[in-house]
Amino acid sequence: MITKEYVTELKHSGNGDLANLVTAQRDVGSINFILENLGQLPDDFHADFLYNLLNHQHAQVRLNAVKNIGKLNGKSDAKPLIALYQHESDTSVKREIVSSIGRQRKCTNKPLLYDFLEDEDPKIVCQAIRGLLVFDNDQDVEEHLRPLVNHPNEMVRTVIYKEYFAKEIPKKDILPHAETYDFLKNVVVNADVLETLKSVPDESVHLTFTSPPYYNARDYSIYPSYQTLAA
Repeated sequence: MITKEYVTELKHSGNGDLANLVTAQRDVGSINFILENLGQLPDDFHADFLYNLLNHQHAQVRLNAVKNIGKLNGKSDAKPLIALYQHESDTSVKREIVSSIGRQRKCTNKPLLYDFLEDEDPKIVCQAIRGLLVFDNDQDVEEHLRPLVNHPNEMVRTVIYKEYFAKEIPKKDILPHAETYDFLKNVVVNADVLETLKSVPDESVHLTFTSPPYYNARDYSIYPSYQTLAA
């Protein structure tokens, strides 16, 4: 029986025993168990078997292999990952490839991450953005990322806006989180919410409490007035 402790022991042996253990497995579950329990990889880790698993027929094995390649402390090779990306059909594996390349934090990988910004999957685009944001104050990176504030996907637009544009707007009169304005204390306002919010300063609401109708999950029939209104 393969245990986490045994995987950890072989991981630090440095003599290829872990690769032999993976190669000897005939069921996908055991391979994934080993890959999912590798944890942090030592600097002298023998990773050749991970690259071999990029061609495995099961997507979960490929994903776990890619994830561990991303732990190689910048020593991983992006070329096999790009080759896999180009014919990979599983979107989760593709996103993990982008994440793995981004975690290498190599300037030479920036053109690869720029290409991922053109992908149709917004989650892949966001992974590429995360990989590029590690290059602080990099003008070339900013020139590629700032235009994405007009991206058709809202998630991408939000990430770029918060990173490059929201912080450029000076925030005035922001109160500490535990405080609020006196005119907002102990007040019930019966009015149109959109109109009323115009007089509420930004960054002044710390909690919103609502009572939704729960889509028939609650029985309101015990209230005669509700029955009357419903009728």
